Amino acid sequence: MGNRASNHEEISAFLSEFEYQQKNFSIQYDYPQRKVFKAAKKRNQISHSSNRRCSQNIKKSLEYKVEGNHYIQLKQYKKAIESYTQAINLYDRDSIYFSNRSVANKLLNRFQEAKQDAEKALKIDEHNSRAHFIYGTIILIEVQMFPDTTESLIKQAQLGIKELESAQDQVKISKNEQKNKLRVLINQNLAKGKRMIYLIRQEIDKRNIQSLKQTLLDISHRQQLQLDWNLIEQNIKRKIEIQMPEYFVCPILFEIMEEPILLNSGLSYDKSSIQQQFRQNGYIDPLTRQSIDPLSLIENIQLRNGIIEIKKEYGWIGIEHEKDYKAIRFE
Repeated sequence: MGNRASNHEEISAFLSEFEYQQKNFSIQYDYPQRKVFKAAKKRNQISHSSNRRCSQNIKKSLEYKVEGNHYIQLKQYKKAIESYTQAINLYDRDSIYFSNRSVANKLLNRFQEAKQDAEKALKIDEHNSRAHFIYGTIILIEVQMFPDTTESLIKQAQLGIKELESAQDQVKISKNEQKNKLRVLINQNLAKGKRMIYLIRQEIDKRNIQSLKQTLLDISHRQQLQLDWNLIEQNIKRKIEIQMPEYFVCPILFEIMEEPILLNSGLSYDKSSIQQQFRQNGYIDPLTRQSIDPLSLIENIQLRNGIIEIKKEYGWIGIEHEKDYKAIRFE
């Protein structure tokens, strides 16, 4: 299956938390320790008498977490899992520890373990966007593994879509710049998941059509009727493939735009991607190299409405071209 060859470099680069990591693990733990400790006290999990011991456990757990993040960068995922497990054994109320271990398990194709860790992370913090992302993605991968194509698969896939949409909502709420990369992965898997549902429905429709044709053929033979098969084919013809306009795709992200912004150069880009380009390179069109007036940026309403209409009509929108839903590669 394609998912076993997922882009490890892209995922491991930012799906784990690296905000406390420095060279040679020389880290100041005061701020993160206070942050975790304060959250624990707020949940009434720490009594006054156990403050000191718990504080030491939290500090040590943070060291293991950073160690795990380091192993993720080195692509030593088994060692990363060991480090995250040590952190969890010392302090099991930090949602990030579980979602980070979930990432490492997924990168090793340990899908059940990854799903379990994501579920545990969400029990601690229902707003953990990474956990929603992993949980939803694993559900979609499990759908691909099922041997039979049935209506129940669609319902299961819709659960995965729901989790990814929850992840998307959390990333939209967040102002964290690093989560923009996670947002790209979420959008990719959302599009692929909806494409998968579309292809599953196609397979079910084909099977039902063949059954219907055989039934009509049997009836016509028994009653000695002549059927107009051309007319029947027209009436039961399945949906045609979606021809995706190239201008729906952001020239920077190569993904379908969500908030298309029109520049005075005449080109449109997704809002998040072009804003990042402006921050890095100044107000210059990345394709035409034309100077851009920041006050002239306007939302491309017609383009946005066109994208929304296709989403409503087909239930998915993306640049995927797989014909077999089991061949779709999730990030």
